[in-house]
Amino acid sequence: MVFLLTALLFAQAPQSPPAPFTDYPLQDAIEYRIALTVDLERQVLQGKVDYTFAAIEPLQTITLDARRSDDWRVVFTDDQDRELPAKWGTDSVILTLPAILEKGAQTRFSAAISGKPVDGFYFAPNRYGELMAFTDHYSIRARGWLPCEDHPADRARFAMRIVYPAGNEITGFGVPAAGVAGQMVAPPEGYRVIELAADAEIPPYMLAIVIGPLARVPEAGDGRLMDHLVYKQDVEKAKLALVHHAAWIKLMETTFGPYLFQKYMTVQCPTRWGGFEAPGNVQLAEGLFDGRGHGTGTLAHELVHMWFGDGIGYSKWRDVWLSEGFASYFGPWLESQTGGPKFAASLVRMRASWAQSEEGRVKSIRDERFTTPDEILNANTYPKAAWVLHMLRGELGDEKFFAALSAYYREFAGKAVSNADFVRAVQKSTGQDLGWFFAQWLDRVGCPELNVLAADGAIAVEQAQDGDPWRFWLRLRWLDDAGSPQEKRVQITEKVTRLPVQGGVSGLVVDPEVELLYRPSK
Repeated sequence: MVFLLTALLFAQAPQSPPAPFTDYPLQDAIEYRIALTVDLERQVLQGKVDYTFAAIEPLQTITLDARRSDDWRVVFTDDQDRELPAKWGTDSVILTLPAILEKGAQTRFSAAISGKPVDGFYFAPNRYGELMAFTDHYSIRARGWLPCEDHPADRARFAMRIVYPAGNEITGFGVPAAGVAGQMVAPPEGYRVIELAADAEIPPYMLAIVIGPLARVPEAGDGRLMDHLVYKQDVEKAKLALVHHAAWIKLMETTFGPYLFQKYMTVQCPTRWGGFEAPGNVQLAEGLFDGRGHGTGTLAHELVHMWFGDGIGYSKWRDVWLSEGFASYFGPWLESQTGGPKFAASLVRMRASWAQSEEGRVKSIRDERFTTPDEILNANTYPKAAWVLHMLRGELGDEKFFAALSAYYREFAGKAVSNADFVRAVQKSTGQDLGWFFAQWLDRVGCPELNVLAADGAIAVEQAQDGDPWRFWLRLRWLDDAGSPQEKRVQITEKVTRLPVQGGVSGLVVDPEVELLYRPSK
């Protein structure tokens, strides 16, 4: 009773606008139903968003991440079409409900939206001067047109009815579905309409819409593959790259578990990113197909996100490594199995790029010092995080490693998880205490800095970095006096480790199988 009274008082107390990266634990977004008309000529939107929210604890206010301006109008109404009181902040709005919503109960309300969006939904020419309309939500830009819980932990169902100019192609989250926005109404002359819905729940940043004068590129091998949409001028280049998805999907499903989304395709657009993992309709940068590899590495990276990042999301921004680290590791793994660069070569490249980065020397993977979540996309959360998975594989062996990740995926598919959830899942699957491993590699800055020398009948491994020694496996390979190859794989735990050897040592190679993230000591 004390807890309930406290919750009621808190729910009705005056509230200040929240911080821009905040989750809202007292409420839960259940569904967004979006009816939208996209006017390319005037470069404006008009529409309505119908919301269903649930109360985790009793509450009388709903907080949404949202923005408005003189050109972007947003008005909220309840399910009786009465305007809801709205307290606007710079980056959010607090809506007061007509009555207290009891724990577990749901409420429905709406937002009428119109004008030129503040952010997140853009009208812009592509590189060939052709006007397009597209979303580009990551990381917290969805709120610039769609009032929502703009946080990775807040997954919900989405359904859309979009009216758009004829003569254009369109894609968006979900597959064709009837009755998304009530009775179907014919679009105005010169317009077409599409209705989309999906079984899977996603956070708003993953929602994507792209409209423009695009060409279709089919890809065979899996019934879930829809025609890719690319610039007409880039069709021939795109055809060279868009050939591996069926094989990749099969390998990912066999290794980790079923694909969650009902379709897969990619779409070229003026996104700010090299690629964005919009579930089922990945967005690709304009110049992706231009290079010698025609963007195959990015295509593999984004496909992996359908399992790790999208299929399983992360519930805290600081745990983005659970998305980008996995895609950075298994993207090259996939690519190497369909004629791409050798996996070891990709690991060497990632190790070198991380070693040269500033954040690799001053921040850990899960560092919380950022002014926007965009800033956590760096050399730690991409290549270093990929290397953490590679070293976990070395710690466990292939059988346990892949079994643990499959168990993790199957337990949490469709949900947003914390780093602790991942650690628990791996430990449960393997029966090993790996707390030390994850604390060391995820929360400690840098890596071992090694000085390895052979002298006086031994190989000495010195950890030259400041601070405590790291714990890791190290493989060494050399030739003895007779020219015979020798090899040892040893666990290093001390600042200085001496490994006695028989005979001389020549041609000493440190980490010949590319298994350790380290820097040579200067």
